[in-house]
Amino acid sequence: MQIPDLFKKVISDTFYDKDIEIWSSGTITDDEGAVIGSGKVEKIDSFKGNFQFTTREYIQKVYGLEIEANAIVTCDKTLATIGNIVVYKDNDYTIKSKITGDSHTVLLVNGSDDNV
Repeated sequence: MQIPDLFKKVISDTFYDKDIEIWSSGTITDDEGAVIGSGKVEKIDSFKGNFQFTTREYIQKVYGLEIEANAIVTCDKTLATIGNIVVYKDNDYTIKSKITGDSHTVLLVNGSDDNV
């Protein structure tokens, strides 16, 4: 079933009210080229979306996936890929799965909920 663009816009305007960023992940080096860790490397996308904490059991039941994830991000579209980092409220979450449908994209993520 094809979802009309007008309907997608109504969904977006109604539910996507949180600022979310997508960052590439990789090795971080200092000015001299020494490896100092891993994490966010470059911002590749930002959008308004919905962010909801959940359980692994819920993800398995609804999406049929047995993965380590503790939150669901929904948006109309994103450049995100599995392994990228979602930043929401200054917390980092690793993308474990990306599900693209007619009306929205779902990112299943795992990470910290320190600021919740």
